[in-house]
Amino acid sequence: MRGITRRQLLTGTGVGLTGVVAGCTSSDGDEEGDDDESNEESETESETDDEGSILGDIVVDNSSDSSHTVDVIVEFDRETESWVTESLEGNDSVTLEREWPNDPGSIRVTARLDEGEPMETTPEQWNEPDCLDLFVRIDDDEVTFLSDTNNDTCGEDPADIDDAEAE
Repeated sequence: MRGITRRQLLTGTGVGLTGVVAGCTSSDGDEEGDDDESNEESETESETDDEGSILGDIVVDNSSDSSHTVDVIVEFDRETESWVTESLEGNDSVTLEREWPNDPGSIRVTARLDEGEPMETTPEQWNEPDCLDLFVRIDDDEVTFLSDTNNDTCGEDPADIDDAEAE
């Protein structure tokens, strides 16, 4: 009696796995016979989720007595919009120039202290506010994120802010 060839084994396994994956990706609504109304609700929810938050100002604050270098990367809708490296003396701070869109979107901000391990935050960690200002705080050689969700910086065009500061 001849055994199963490697090709036959792989073919059978591939067909079986395809069936398992197809079953996992089917819509629950189709299986349960949900009506169109619940499908419309889920489409509306996903549209709302796609709107996202507006990223206002990012302030980097070195509360440490030591000098540090910090990289801050802003991703907007999965594309890098800004990558800034700031060298700060002890007890120094800087507000980053806003090089990211002033529209709602999917935002991720990553900070890396002295070329160490990166830390990241997203609006989801702050209950998805309409507007999010971030504070990247350096203290005791660690980076932490703080936020301000009760602000009015997101409604302003960064160019208007620069013009007002110049006057």
